[in-house]
Amino acid sequence: LHSQPRLPTKLSRPPCFAAMVAMRALVMLLVASGATAAAVEKAAAKVTPLQKVLSLLDDMQAKGKKEKHAEEVEFAEYAQFCDSTRKATTKSIDEAKSQIEQLTADIAKAEADAEQLSTEISELDAAVAQAEGELSEATAVREKEHTDYSATHTDLSESIDAIDRAISVLKSREADTPQSLLQVSQMTGLPKEAKATIDSFLAMASDDGIAAPAANAYENQSGGVVGILEGLRHKFQDQLMAVQKAEMNAKANFEMLAQNLKDNILEDKKRSTDKTATKAQRLENAAVAKADLATTESGKAEDEKKLADTLTACHAKSVE
Repeated sequence: LHSQPRLPTKLSRPPCFAAMVAMRALVMLLVASGATAAAVEKAAAKVTPLQKVLSLLDDMQAKGKKEKHAEEVEFAEYAQFCDSTRKATTKSIDEAKSQIEQLTADIAKAEADAEQLSTEISELDAAVAQAEGELSEATAVREKEHTDYSATHTDLSESIDAIDRAISVLKSREADTPQSLLQVSQMTGLPKEAKATIDSFLAMASDDGIAAPAANAYENQSGGVVGILEGLRHKFQDQLMAVQKAEMNAKANFEMLAQNLKDNILEDKKRSTDKTATKAQRLENAAVAKADLATTESGKAEDEKKLADTLTACHAKSVE
């Protein structure tokens, strides 16, 4: 604010003004008293000094008017100072009020955003944890499925190999036929009828010194056993193809599920990271706004005090 101009305590007449008025009255009284011609002539002889006095009084009166005018100008300037100070300070206070309102709204919005982001981050973190749990469970199930498949695949493959050897032995009538058929007879999942036929053939093959008719029966039965073994081989081959197909489907389904879960986990983690950064920024915005709010409120309080002091001083001067 500008420095306050000096305001006169009051508008007053110069101290010589009353004396000038008295002197003028005295002169007018002498003229109007009807003095003798001699007195008038004698007074006329002293006109010059009197006129000088009157002239001096006129000068003093002019000076008094000038000083009075100067006081009036000075008072007007002080009044202008009071008015301009009031307007400027009031405007500053109004602007501060507007800023305080906006800053308060900004702080509330920033803190609300941060709180909402906290909720969303918690939800994303929970979704990540759930997806990771599902992936872990699916992986465990898949590992068990593959272990079971491997065992079944090995068992069926070995059974098919054993049947192939048994068929080859029977057709070539090699000496280790009983051993090959015994291995087949002990297979898991062998139908009862097939097992009974193979066991019967093994009993027949174990007899020593088979007669000619018995030899013919052996020959005929061996052909039947070969047919049974070939049927078993086809059955086991079909089963092997079925478990291989099931394994391929299970593997494909797992890989699709796992990839989907991994994508979701990756996306949710990225969103959580982004929201965490945004939350930190909003909290920083709130902190900056709070600092600005404190500064603005302090400045507004100073302006309000300044306005009150100025109005008080101006009012006091105006009533002097």
